[in-house]
Amino acid sequence: TLRVWDLESTEQKAFLEGHVDAVWSVAISGDGKTAVSGSRDQTLRVWDLESTEQKAFLEGHVDAVWSVAISGDGKTAVSGSRDQTLRVWDL
Repeated sequence: TLRVWDLESTEQKAFLEGHVDAVWSVAISGDGKTAVSGSRDQTLRVWDLESTEQKAFLEGHVDAVWSVAISGDGKTAVSGSRDQTLRVWDL
């Protein structure tokens, strides 16, 4: 589960459900429209922050995803996992 907050009003804007275990990392695209989350459930999820809908479900790691990053152009994500691999994903 992820919660999206308005930093000025401190109000919750969205509640994003999908992961079935702890979320350990989140990255937001430069334009603020997309988030990528990585979880102990070994998956990444791509979120549309405007509609608050899940855009993609990414599988490939065989252990917890510890870190995620999004490229400057918002077209690629990279994830690092406890399985000792990095994976590159097209968004």
